[in-house]
Amino acid sequence: MHTYFLGDAEVGSYAADLAARLVDLGDQAPRTWVSLGISGDKMTAEIVKRVLGTAAEPEAIHSVAFDRTKREAISRDDGDLPTDLGERSVLVIDAAVHSGASMRHLVDVLNARGCRSLLSYSLVVKITSEFVPCYFGLMIGEHDRAFFQLDRIPNNRLLRKAPFGAVRMLREDDIRREPDCLTCGVKSIDRMTYGDLWYDTRTKGSHVYLYEIGGEIAGYIHFKRTPENRLFIDLIANGTAFQGQGIGGVLMRWAETYARAARMSAIDLWAIEARMGFYRHHGYEAQDGRMDLGGEGEVYHLMRRRLLYNLKPEDLHVEAA
Repeated sequence: MHTYFLGDAEVGSYAADLAARLVDLGDQAPRTWVSLGISGDKMTAEIVKRVLGTAAEPEAIHSVAFDRTKREAISRDDGDLPTDLGERSVLVIDAAVHSGASMRHLVDVLNARGCRSLLSYSLVVKITSEFVPCYFGLMIGEHDRAFFQLDRIPNNRLLRKAPFGAVRMLREDDIRREPDCLTCGVKSIDRMTYGDLWYDTRTKGSHVYLYEIGGEIAGYIHFKRTPENRLFIDLIANGTAFQGQGIGGVLMRWAETYARAARMSAIDLWAIEARMGFYRHHGYEAQDGRMDLGGEGEVYHLMRRRLLYNLKPEDLHVEAA
């Protein structure tokens, strides 16, 4: 996973290049512009100020949003899109194209209104996009991210508030701790010793990360990569003395960061029924899968968090994995 940061200078340079190319089109330059979303408005503003007074200066700029449910272009300004574009040439502008669905549907709307000459532009395009703009600035990978014109470049952040501690891998010397396990209130997890966890890391390709506060283990997460290129969280546990303090969120954010960096497509886990709300808060959705462990009195549900744009399969136009 790569993260790209485009500052004012980089965005301005891309906008200046596109402006020059539009001017070079002369009488063929599109005079009706359509910006898609708020980020599209920002990119449009960068381009339009560089074509003022030239043959490429637009006669009309329409700001729209696209409602994917209704597949309708919704005007975001006082002027609606013309119902009959006739012979007008149109330029569609966005700042970032991910799946490409919004731009594709918008183009369908414009074509239905008679558009026969259309150009499109996006500052950033993901290589997996179903729609490829005629002009674009930066092509990035499926799992990559791009940010532009930020006031500051953000660091990755696992911690949001106290208690502050250290996230680290399980070590061999942890197996000699007393007590030799973390008590969290779930019978099946309470029986799992640090020796059991160490065995899994050595023999099953599992990864175990601890959250340690003052030398005491406050929680841990246990996960591994699956043949389907997903991350499977086998266990996540908080010690009873540390529950409700956000430690589970720290460990979940690390798991997501790890999965994205390893270019995985999703994260799967079996959630205790009473804890499904916690996982929904972190972007997980229930799948078709239920497991009753009988004597333990716990019912588990399969849940998944998609890591590619968080879109549904129909939005990506691919079959569900």
